Amino acid sequence: MTGSILGHNMGINCELVPVVMAAGKGSRMTELTAKRPKCLLPIGNLPMIYYPIALLERSGFHETLIVVQESSKTEISGALEKCGLKIKYDLVGIPGDEEWGTADSLRHLHETGKIATDVLVISSDLVTDLNLDPLIDLYRKKDASVCGLFAPAPASPIITTPGPKSKNKSERDLVGIDPDTSRLVLLASASDYETCLSLNGNLLKKYEKFSIYSKLLDAHVYIIRKWLCQYLGYNKDLSTLKGEVVPFVVKKQSKVNKPHTKVDDKASVIGADIKTELSHFAQEDELTLKVRQMSSFTDNRCNPVYSGDTVRCYADILKDSEFTIRANTLQQYCVANRMVLQHWSALTNGRELVNVSPLAVVSSTQLDSTSCIVAENAKISEKTSLKNSFLGAGVAVSPKSVVQDSVVMMNAKIGQGCKIYNCVICEDSTIEDNCELKDCIVGSQHTVVASSKHSNEVLTVIDRLMEF
Repeated sequence: MTGSILGHNMGINCELVPVVMAAGKGSRMTELTAKRPKCLLPIGNLPMIYYPIALLERSGFHETLIVVQESSKTEISGALEKCGLKIKYDLVGIPGDEEWGTADSLRHLHETGKIATDVLVISSDLVTDLNLDPLIDLYRKKDASVCGLFAPAPASPIITTPGPKSKNKSERDLVGIDPDTSRLVLLASASDYETCLSLNGNLLKKYEKFSIYSKLLDAHVYIIRKWLCQYLGYNKDLSTLKGEVVPFVVKKQSKVNKPHTKVDDKASVIGADIKTELSHFAQEDELTLKVRQMSSFTDNRCNPVYSGDTVRCYADILKDSEFTIRANTLQQYCVANRMVLQHWSALTNGRELVNVSPLAVVSSTQLDSTSCIVAENAKISEKTSLKNSFLGAGVAVSPKSVVQDSVVMMNAKIGQGCKIYNCVICEDSTIEDNCELKDCIVGSQHTVVASSKHSNEVLTVIDRLMEF
């Protein structure tokens, strides 16, 4: 390891506290999350939450906070203990009966004294081979208030998403970035604009040129200053980070700067319109300002350094990643499982891939061990064909069955003579003999009766489907 990289990694743990957001309920794939937290859905033979934590490890972090629902702490803790992680983690529980956004969770961490430095926020559904060094370097170089990570939209393989046929409309963002300075000048959802995008006059006046992207993937990795977490403690109207906080801060930086009186007592702003007082929380110390005034450094030709802004947002666009995906929809979750083996070493920091657990009982000679993963205590009977599929712990497949391009979660039972193509079979479910399933989802603890034939369906307990 070189000295520069060593220094980078040593300093990073003093500068930033990583926060993995893993309290999401999986509202976009409720068919899979009825009985388990979204962050524990399997991708390959590892829980989804493993992959962003592995990213933190290879980026030099030694500790992280993980925000989870209080009711899931024990289950998530047990799953993480089996992953062999080196990083130390602290599970922070939040109420499961309330709809909390990322900003709500950051507010809670601030109010409970968990945040002592600037914060690196990362989503539990990010699966990527990237390294965070370029983003962290941008945050340091620009002394950024907010620094976000974006990636070119992945060219996903053409696969059929299990369940009822529908057009998969991916959410698109409009991301405006100054190509010379990497300043993030616009962040909005494309769905907010039907045919015309109106730009604020101050924005056009302040930034002579910028590029607007409509096909970037928001990786939901943000570095934010500690003072912004403090601001969230005062402004409780903001609930989500990407949808509310970041667009709000981006807009604030584009406004014409006006001199304001320095205020030492933050309590004095109570009773005022706090949304107009963001600049108060962003005040820089006098030494920093004097050094900047004496420096010849500038990031533009005509204006003062940073255009005189105290609030500054930046964006880093990934260039070297071969695989980056947000497994936050059913379609993307299936894509992640389809492609994880191709990028296994990069995604898991060189972790050894054990395709067939030594604790599994495999009697079949028709198991493609290069494209399948069979977990511990699984039982694969003779004359059974398996290809491009992941079978969880305790899964049992009876003779003369075919399982292809599917995810079969723990303790599921597949009867004799079944044909399973491109399906997601949730935990503790039972597929009785001679069933044929194609492009289906079988909910947890559901039983598919013998000799059934289903295509493009969600098969689950009717009461649970009503909860969806």
